[in-house]
Amino acid sequence: MRKWLVFSMLLIVQLAFGQFSDEQLYMAYMSSDLTLWGQYIDAQEWSHLTHSERLRLINYEYGYIPILADQQRTEEAARYLRQYEQHLEAEKATLPKATYLSYWSAAHAYEYLLDKSKILSEGVQSFKLAKQALETDPNNPFALTLKGNIDFYAPKIIGGNKKNAMVLFARAEKIMLADSAFYYLWNLPAIQLCIAQCYEKTDDLPNALRQAERALHRHPHFAYLRDTYLPQLKKKTTGNK
Repeated sequence: MRKWLVFSMLLIVQLAFGQFSDEQLYMAYMSSDLTLWGQYIDAQEWSHLTHSERLRLINYEYGYIPILADQQRTEEAARYLRQYEQHLEAEKATLPKATYLSYWSAAHAYEYLLDKSKILSEGVQSFKLAKQALETDPNNPFALTLKGNIDFYAPKIIGGNKKNAMVLFARAEKIMLADSAFYYLWNLPAIQLCIAQCYEKTDDLPNALRQAERALHRHPHFAYLRDTYLPQLKKKTTGNK
């Protein structure tokens, strides 16, 4: 009986971890249903996680918070943001400096997303940290992504530059494609979509279409890209001929 209980407990643990593999979390991102992400984040006991498990959790928190904010789930986003910030500080000594600065740049950007009155304080700090991160390590994919996001979304009058964002995103994509660790991480399809959007926003529709189709070829289950963005882009491209 005791052996059976031990076996049962081990099986439960295995099933729990199986529910939150990178592949399953990637497929949740592909389907635009991130319920599993919330379940994964909520199930983690920080004090019981290894170093690599903690870094993994931080990356999913980093991706989950702006999605909640975009869905107007402000209280949830704020709660996860506080937790994300605590986790960042706990791993400050172990994270590469450029990654740490990038994650904090994102945290300040999220503060602004949740409270637009903080555009000056949080926006300026986010921009400053993103710049520092890229100067610290010009080949850090997180630093490239954060600075690219700021250049893409910031108004031109305060330094926004979509063409520069595209260059930074392309560099991040190249690094991610060469690193097998990103194979099932959400960061890669997200950056590939950003590149297509940069081409679109700079009126280079042929390259936007090529980039979107290339991304879909690599991520055929990417529902938003397949069912929404690419059809709209094709319609826009046809309409401009």
